[in-house]
Amino acid sequence: MRKRTSWLLILFMTMTFAAGGQWLQNPYTYGMSAADFTDVKTSYWGYPYIDFSANKGIINGYLTPKGTYQFLPETQVTREEAMSMLYRALAAAGKLESQEDFSADYQQLFTAHKIAGWAQKYVAYGLKYNLVTEAELLDFTDDESGYGKLAPREQAAVWTGKAMKKSLAPAYSLIYSDKDDISSGALPYIDLLYRQGIMQGDDTKMFHPANGIKRAEFAAIANRVFEAAKTDDYQVEKEVQSYRGTIVSVDSINNLIMMTQSDGTARVIQINAKTQIVIDGKLNYNGLKGMKTGVSSVVAWGAFLDQSAGQSANALQLHVITKTESRVGLITAIEKVNGTTSVLTVKNADGDEIHYVVDRNSQILNTPVKGKEVTFICDGVKILEIK
Repeated sequence: MRKRTSWLLILFMTMTFAAGGQWLQNPYTYGMSAADFTDVKTSYWGYPYIDFSANKGIINGYLTPKGTYQFLPETQVTREEAMSMLYRALAAAGKLESQEDFSADYQQLFTAHKIAGWAQKYVAYGLKYNLVTEAELLDFTDDESGYGKLAPREQAAVWTGKAMKKSLAPAYSLIYSDKDDISSGALPYIDLLYRQGIMQGDDTKMFHPANGIKRAEFAAIANRVFEAAKTDDYQVEKEVQSYRGTIVSVDSINNLIMMTQSDGTARVIQINAKTQIVIDGKLNYNGLKGMKTGVSSVVAWGAFLDQSAGQSANALQLHVITKTESRVGLITAIEKVNGTTSVLTVKNADGDEIHYVVDRNSQILNTPVKGKEVTFICDGVKILEIK
């Protein structure tokens, strides 16, 4: 009887690994730690992330025929696994939109695309809250076997970015040397994850959008998503970007600004097509057309308005500052984003409503009040002094 039991357990493990790394849904694996996995040494770079994720029940281990557990840190995750890990990271942080199981609403889709029963709750959540699209289900499993397909880094980044429920920036400037290999629709989300410290590429500044993600890597991602969701705090250094240098050229068709920074670094800035261009405190109604080149400038923007809340696309603005000067305007709105930071909407003499950031580094001589005129000096999108 003992031999038959061992043989069945080995067969079960073989089928589990063959199914694309699908982990066991064993309640006893929750509350584990990295020390419980025989294949994770304390010297392994991902040890603390694995320890955290296992302890929170975000990523489980594999039971071996010997009764021990393995994590398989170098094994790549499938699309189904990626969705379940994101779900569990949000659940652990108490940030799920709903704990309801919506899988019954998508049974026809799941059957057509051979979504595994264990993964249906997580994929259904993704569909319900627009983290994943129905079209993406086409690539979740192999048509013949039904086994889960590996999740590309780019795709996982988009799902992770959507799950974080943070504002996308009106522009972005990725450092990755292979950024041209990244799909245009994924760029804003990869920018978000870079700014938030969730995914930052390798040591050679490569993102590898088509590559898979190892379980240890996703443990790190899940850890960072948990921390970001748990704190949910606005941090100016992660939301506001500012570059000083000379604008070399402008591509108004593709919404690009090419500049050479003060340190000689070349930088390409991709701008959302809906973003308004603000030049020296005034809206440029021709977008990038007519923008001066060869001039020392500050190009800055901030992801400080909640686009998911349905705010107007006109709230997206990118500032180009070619001269530091005192400006005057009427405060029409004040949005407090945390205890030390606010976004002011200031109407200038032309009637344009321009958005600026005031934080702990701003010199505030008189507290800003809605409906009052103010005089201020800014550096890009941030106000240096206001009175």
